[in-house]
Amino acid sequence: MKNHDFDIVIIGGSFSGMTCALALAQIATDLKIAIIEKQQILNSKRESDGRAYAISSQSLNFFKEIAIFDELEKIAGKISDIKITDYKSPFILDFIGSEVNNTNPQLGLIIENHFIFEALKTKIKNSKNIFFFESNFYESIDFDQSPEKLVKITLKNNQQISTKILLACDGRFSQLRTIYKIPTLQKNYHQTAIVFKIKHQFDHKNIAYEKFLPNGPLAILPLKDQHQSSIVWIGKEEDMKIVNQLDEKNFLQQLNKKMENCLGEIEITSEKFCYPLNLIEAEQFYHNKMLLVGDSACAIHPIAGQGFNLTVSNIMILQKLIKNNLYSGVDIFNDDLIINYNKQARSNAKKMIIATDVLNSIFETRNFSIGLARKIGLGIVNHFPKLKNFFIKNAGGY
Repeated sequence: MKNHDFDIVIIGGSFSGMTCALALAQIATDLKIAIIEKQQILNSKRESDGRAYAISSQSLNFFKEIAIFDELEKIAGKISDIKITDYKSPFILDFIGSEVNNTNPQLGLIIENHFIFEALKTKIKNSKNIFFFESNFYESIDFDQSPEKLVKITLKNNQQISTKILLACDGRFSQLRTIYKIPTLQKNYHQTAIVFKIKHQFDHKNIAYEKFLPNGPLAILPLKDQHQSSIVWIGKEEDMKIVNQLDEKNFLQQLNKKMENCLGEIEITSEKFCYPLNLIEAEQFYHNKMLLVGDSACAIHPIAGQGFNLTVSNIMILQKLIKNNLYSGVDIFNDDLIINYNKQARSNAKKMIIATDVLNSIFETRNFSIGLARKIGLGIVNHFPKLKNFFIKNAGGY
């Protein structure tokens, strides 16, 4: 293999790109993997962008496999209980970790995403079979039709590299998905999420809150410090634009109303960040010898906090398929792998799309009948342990 020939090339060196590289590097030490990233990220520190990820049990086990769990656990908030409420409903849906697993009552961890980024980056820098081309990007991509059937990539600096597999990890607004005209469903929710951190009077006791309110949901996510939480406040675009322009006193007054004093007196301790919400779903997760991975394939509504878990789940699907090929003595990349990845990853994504899209629609509706059924439904689920455990295990990946 020449110096610039690789088994796998990944375009995009952010969360999905680095996570994918580390997962595939675990398969065999002689797999040669390259990441192409237009930004200079290896020697620059990632600053907070306000977001924190709710990491499921399945994703945490994966973090252990790629050896970033121990570092992240030290700075993570634990979730042992999730309380879901609907506006003015007397019912609370209470997902309690100890009801699922007495020995490990933890439902997941809350980790600020810049910590995850730094952990991935550190691991990448210490990986001998991962090569990083940064401050560089692709000028052209040629899906070679010769017997070798390699993908040939020319970089901006005229350097040429080749690979058996090309992975597009270039985000929800993927240029590669656009260039190769992969049909894509895009849905604008006309909602905005404002995310930030707060300090509060009472201990959060490792409880996460999801409060469904008339103008949109409010998530309160416990951080490492018992007196700090991450807030995700979602509402209609026009409403959140007005809210974000309020002075601190009036902003806090509105936030206190939403939180219903569940954590006592509060103060904002970070910058506020705004994110427009939309759904992205590629109709197929491949083009020729290129696979879409992460948000380039599917980006979902954050209402259930499952976006990054979906990315991890689909990376695990790809990892297993490549591992099976390698251990079976066949080429690591063939038509069967494309078909199976597309089928399994799309099915996985579709389930999450339906769940989040329907959930958002149900709690956003002003229809009286649906609203009444929703309120009663919370109480019904809460009183049937087997039904509760079903939802917990599916969300957590147990």
